[in-house]
Order: sequence, then C-alpha cells, then structure tokens
Amino acid sequence: MYRTKRYSDAIALFTYFFKQCNIVPNVVSYNFLIVSYCESGEVDKGLEVYQHIKENAPFSPSAVTFRHLTKGLVDAGRIDLLWKMVGDGHGADSHGSRCMVYDGIVNATFMEWFFSQGRVREAMESYKSLLDKEFKMVPATCNVLLEVLLKWGRKVEAEALFDSMLDRHTPPVVQAVNSDTFNLMVNECFKEEEGRELEAYSSVFKKADMVDDAEKMYVELCGKSLSPDVNTYRTLIDAYLKLGRIDEAMDKYTKMVEAGLRVIPTYANKWFSELIENGKIVECVPILTKMGEKDPKPDATTYDIVIRAVSNYDTSLSLLQQMVSYGPVLKEHVLDVFDKVGRRDDIDRLLNARWSAQRHGGANPNGSGSHYGNWQRNGGDQQVVNGEQGYEQPQTGSVAL
Repeated sequence: MYRTKRYSDAIALFTYFFKQCNIVPNVVSYNFLIVSYCESGEVDKGLEVYQHIKENAPFSPSAVTFRHLTKGLVDAGRIDLLWKMVGDGHGADSHGSRCMVYDGIVNATFMEWFFSQGRVREAMESYKSLLDKEFKMVPATCNVLLEVLLKWGRKVEAEALFDSMLDRHTPPVVQAVNSDTFNLMVNECFKEEEGRELEAYSSVFKKADMVDDAEKMYVELCGKSLSPDVNTYRTLIDAYLKLGRIDEAMDKYTKMVEAGLRVIPTYANKWFSELIENGKIVECVPILTKMGEKDPKPDATTYDIVIRAVSNYDTSLSLLQQMVSYGPVLKEHVLDVFDKVGRRDDIDRLLNARWSAQRHGGANPNGSGSHYGNWQRNGGDQQVVNGEQGYEQPQTGSVAL
C-alpha cells in the first residue's frame, strides 16, 4: 500500500494487524507506518510513533527509522527540530557508536535540502563535518552522498569520495564499492562538462573521451573484484555502437552474456541487428548460442534476426535446431514462419534428415553434426529428444511439435 502511495490504507492495515489482531510489530512494520505518515504530510504522527518505539518496544529505532524521519522533517521545513533531535542524540548520525558503520544518509538528506535552498556553503560544511568524523560507511551510504554531490555539480568532491572508496575496497575483507557505485560514475562520464546543461541522451554518447573514461572505470572496477550489472553493460554497449566502435561493443556484449546476465529481447534484437549491419554476422552466432545456455532462453525474434543473416547452411540449421529444442513456443514460431511461405514440409524434412544423420553417428551431409536437438518421426506424433528425455505433442497439420 505504501509503495503505491495509498498511505491511509497502509496506516489502516497497520491498525488492523497490530492493534485489532494483536500481532506484535517489529521495527520494519513501524518504519512503514512512520514513512506513511511522513510522506502523507503528517510528520508529527510519525514522531509520535518514534516516541512510542523508544518507550515501549523491546528494540531501538533503526537507521531506516531516522532516515524516514529526517526526510519527513526536511520536506516539512522543520529543520530546527531536526537539528535539535540530532543534537540530543535522536538521529541516525548519533548512533555511530552502536553501529559498525556510520549512517551518512541522514547527512546527505541535510545536504540535499541545503543545496535546494541555494545554501551551498552550509551543504558543504555539513559534508565536511561528516568526513571529519572518519566513520566507516557502507557502499549504499557513500552512493547516496555521491548522488547528491553529482546532482548539484560538486564533481571534484564526488571524484575524491569515489577514489577514497576504491582505496578502501579490499575484498573480501572490506567491500567499499558496489555495482551501483560504478553505475553512478559511468553515467557521469556521459554528461556534459560541469556548468553546462545536459543535451539530449542521444547526443551525449558522441563524446569519445567520455566513453574512454567510462572504459577506464570499467577496467579498474573489474580489477577490484566487482561484477558490472546489466545497466552498466547496456550503457557501454549503446555508447560504443553510437560511436561506431563495433569491436568494443561486441566485446562488452560477449562479456555480458558470459557473466550470465540476462539480455532482454529489446536490447538483444537491437544489438544483434547493429552488429549484423556492421558485418559481424559470424561473431553473433557464439553470443546467441551462449545466451541459449541460460534461462530464460532468447526470444524467437532474436533467433529470427540472426538466422536470417547467417548464410552458412549448417550454422543456420544448428541455430534453428537449438531454437526449437527450447520449448513449444519457439517451435511453433519456426513452423509458423515456414508455413506462411509454404515451406513447412521442407523444414520438417531438413530437421529430420539432420536427426537421422546424428542418430547413425554420421555428420550432416551439408556440414558438421553439432547436436542441438533431435527430431524423430513416430507414427502420428513427432518427438523432440534432448539427451535421454523427450516429450510428445499431438500432430497439427503436416508436423506436430
């Protein structure tokens, strides 16, 4: 209810579960109640819940509790009360001695408010006071600080924070950066120079030097035992393709697939199409084959793009057999495509001839006998056999899958 901004319903559910039904709430439940009050403009009621936790609950308010209250008070313009709470030891920042890591997210909230009010000096003084305390901060906390600094044009300070995070990152002992850190800094590489307005997204990637900076970060962070995520690879691949650096785009695409990351059909189709247009047809085949080894399987339209581009008979047939071996939906797509052009019997005959050659230990007369799936005619049914297991479906038309 809270996530859909139905705050009154979220509050009513809390009352039902934890008051009427006598279920004992935990700190997470209380935090949802507090944030619902804060985001619905009833921060005073959120403060009452906070006071109730302190006086009655068998646990203390968490860092998340203070984050919600901090944001609620900032949004309500009640900065004086917030400063008083922190000064009295009622904020997440004051719990450093009780936590293994210091929660600087509250500080970032103060900075955000100061920046939004045009009080840059106070924002940076708040940030400096945080650094002076030399608390240990987890990546999630530092990332929020990075985001605020970058948002308000404090690129020098953001880069200094980023460098300090890298210096502290000594896995597996200390995890000081994560993939979100990487995404923040890579995306920053594609923005216009500081002090200028950002142009449209499509023009940002024309700056080759920015892409080179992003590549350096990619290499450096991979060397820190980090694993870039889907968004990171997508950003780099799109950037390289826009710059016409096809080999580098293909290299990142390959590494993304080898890392076991899912490529949704929208991007897979776009990237394969652009690689094919740039003469990388043969290189697309192993990438698609590797994608097929993971779940979920590539979309039928993705196979269709690559198969249509491949001119080698054996390679095309191998991809086709790989495609139809992955399930009824892909099989029906293949048969439907050939049926529309009156070639359903032809594809049926080709696939069965391929299976027959493999069954008797021979290679396909038109090429090698790479095994992606076996087809067998069995009376009125056609069976797809993968290894020792197979399944049958009723025949429809000239062939059934």
